[in-house]
Order: sequence, then C-alpha cells, then structure tokens
Amino acid sequence: MKLAKIGLAALALVGGGVAPLAVGATPAEAASCGGRLVDSIAVKKGGKTYGTLKLYYSSATGKNCARLDRVVNYGTKKGMILSLYACGKGWSVSRCHRDFYKVGQDSGQFGQYAGPVTVPGRGRCVQVQAGVQAKDNSWANYNSPVFHCG
Repeated sequence: MKLAKIGLAALALVGGGVAPLAVGATPAEAASCGGRLVDSIAVKKGGKTYGTLKLYYSSATGKNCARLDRVVNYGTKKGMILSLYACGKGWSVSRCHRDFYKVGQDSGQFGQYAGPVTVPGRGRCVQVQAGVQAKDNSWANYNSPVFHCG
C-alpha cells in the first residue's frame, strides 16, 4: 500500500509495486479489512464485471477501508488500481479526489486483489476510484460519487 496524491489520470496508468506483507501476517490476514461492509460495487465494462469493490467502515478505529477483488481472468496478473480518498473539510463534490485530506492507494499487476487501503473516516466523506485490466488489455473503471459520509 502506498500513500500518494493521484488524480483521475492514474486510472489509465498502472505503476507502483506490491507492498510486502507484514511480518507474521498470512495473505488472507493482510488482504482483509476490519469493520463492517458498507458497500459492494461491481466494476464493469460493457455489462461485463471485471472486479468487485468492497468498502468497509470500522466504528472502533474510525477508518474506512477498501479492497478491489479481481473477477475477470482471476489469477492472471494484470493491472489493477485502487484509490480511496478521505475528503477534506469544505470539500466539493466534484473535487474530493483533488482536494482531499488523505488518500490510500494500491496499484500494480495483481491476480486476485488490490488493497486493502485505509483512510480516516470519522466526520469525513469518501470517494473511490478503481480500475481492473483484463487479459485483452481492456480496462473497466469505476469513479464513485462522494459518499458514505461519517
């Protein structure tokens, strides 16, 4: 996972790498989000689901967490990108992804999932951007509205 400021153009690019697992963590533990599932969104292109975006909120920590699961060509390492933005105070619906408080971002060549990524959630709205690449190099992208304000 990387914390970086990125914009909408990042969905067209896949860069970065895979963060190593925490010492002692299994892949399943490293890939899970704590808290309650608050949204599950299909990332589609032309009616075909490329991935599933899952958004969680933990009232214990006050954090939002997102994970993007690959559906198309599961197990084949192709591009995936996931960005979760915590909107800043006085955010604009159209500009949260540019005028944000914090961003969690993960991108690279993944066969199963991207993330998890976390951002502070108490008293903030979030916005998510996700992209999944298929074997034929086509991309399905999802750009959420500003939502799940807490």
